[in-house]
Amino acid sequence: MPLALVAALAAQASPVGGTSSALSDRLADVVPDRMAADGVTGAVVVLIEGGAAAWTGAFGMADAGQGRPMTADALFRVESISKPVTAWGAMTLAEAGRLDLDAPIAACLTRWTLPEAAGRITPRALLSHSAGLGLGDYAARFPPASALPALPEHIAQDFNLIAAPGSGFSYSDTGFNLAELVIEDCTGEDFGKLMYREVLSPLGMTRSSFDWPGAEMPIGHDLRGRPVAPYVYPGRASGGLFATAADIARFTAAGMADANQEVLSPGGVAALHRAEVEVGGLFGFAAQGYGLGHFTETLSDGRAAVWHGGQGYGWMSHMHLVPDTGDGIVILSNSQRAWPLFAMILRDWSESLGVAPVGMARVLWAEWLARGAITLCLVVAALGGWTAVRRTRRPAIPRLMAGGAATALIAWPIWAAAQDYLFLFSILPGLWPWLGAASGLAGAGLGALALAPRHGR
Repeated sequence: MPLALVAALAAQASPVGGTSSALSDRLADVVPDRMAADGVTGAVVVLIEGGAAAWTGAFGMADAGQGRPMTADALFRVESISKPVTAWGAMTLAEAGRLDLDAPIAACLTRWTLPEAAGRITPRALLSHSAGLGLGDYAARFPPASALPALPEHIAQDFNLIAAPGSGFSYSDTGFNLAELVIEDCTGEDFGKLMYREVLSPLGMTRSSFDWPGAEMPIGHDLRGRPVAPYVYPGRASGGLFATAADIARFTAAGMADANQEVLSPGGVAALHRAEVEVGGLFGFAAQGYGLGHFTETLSDGRAAVWHGGQGYGWMSHMHLVPDTGDGIVILSNSQRAWPLFAMILRDWSESLGVAPVGMARVLWAEWLARGAITLCLVVAALGGWTAVRRTRRPAIPRLMAGGAATALIAWPIWAAAQDYLFLFSILPGLWPWLGAASGLAGAGLGALALAPRHGR
């Protein structure tokens, strides 16, 4: 990262409003350093205490090219935080008797015909990622002024039933976009307008919208730190919400047990937070279950917590709340390199609550493993080179094995560098080039061992 931007990150840390605490003081100190280390352009953090925003910190740059600093009221793409907000909308309709969460969705659909094998899918299954649908085309992005594919057309192209409905957890953007279509067909209303009237406006999220806002926003940045042009998705329910950190903090606070909100009944909120399905795979490292639009976990002291994060092209987001005590946190960034930053903040937030790090903080484990792998690769490189110059007998089979390992160790970083996205890039934005370089050196050492002239008898 250029030294000028590093200096700007430190200079533009601007905590605003609310109370001062050990955690807010620590974040004001460490967040700029972590952002500089990982090449994160900007971020806004909100701490929630007693069910209300207590501290907000704006860090870094909204537009580094124009020298525009990040501000607390900046408008972000919040990506998959759209899902819990969508779930609130669906629950308002359910409580009003306008949507049956447990009825087959085929009865509602008028603009698209559900495949016969998917006939058992319900709104509850869509909102809990248990409908058996694939992830979907998360790269389907369009300029805001362009003609978008109609939602039924997009779903028809994206729909992929990978498991029997109700058979288990399968995270799916397609599922939430299908929920959007169900909501529109059941109510006869536009999804964005309905969500604003039923959820966003009543919760005070007046700057939030599921439609392109047409307002000045920070510039998003991809995993290589390059600026990202504005875009929208064909479906809005899975990742199309635009919001400020303050608005997402209002939404987070509305989910607290004693929240003063009139959108949902306490039972409706509790139903959103109650696990419907056990979470496995990579998601299982960070969560235990998934409710309706919310990941669930049990903290080390036995308290229940719910959360959701989001990652899109150039943007990242996270919200975490402990409903019974009114504690929460919101983190938004205009950089796709922010996952380790989020994990560090969540680790420190967990410590402030007196509990072990929440599941999402485990992203930092990847850094420890990567540093260990880098050290091992450097040792292999040194031992391989040293052994290659020794006048000792090296049988053919070990030499062939060393050659095969050398090819793999050299080839994978070259292949990875050519990819647009790998999970590795997200969890190791600052370390993966060092890991790739160390792997290449280890490959060179083993290659020298395989190719060096044989000595002895």
